[in-house]
Amino acid sequence: MTREDAERHRDELQAQERGFHFFVRERPDGAWEVARVPIPEQLDHGPLKETIEAAPRPDTGDDPRTGNERRMPGLPGGIG
Repeated sequence: MTREDAERHRDELQAQERGFHFFVRERPDGAWEVARVPIPEQLDHGPLKETIEAAPRPDTGDDPRTGNERRMPGLPGGIG
């Protein structure tokens, strides 16, 4: 099997079977083969999605610290 044939076969297998990841590798004799590696169930998240829907961020509200506390580094009130 040539590398191109193995890559084509890998793509077909990857489209058909879930729970495995397929790799193309060269054997010591120079031929190419497709290797199948199982994916642990907790890592199998299914096919990727094109987009992720983003919701607007909630308002964080006003900073409850005083002006001095906001300007001073460290602990609240500038201690430390």
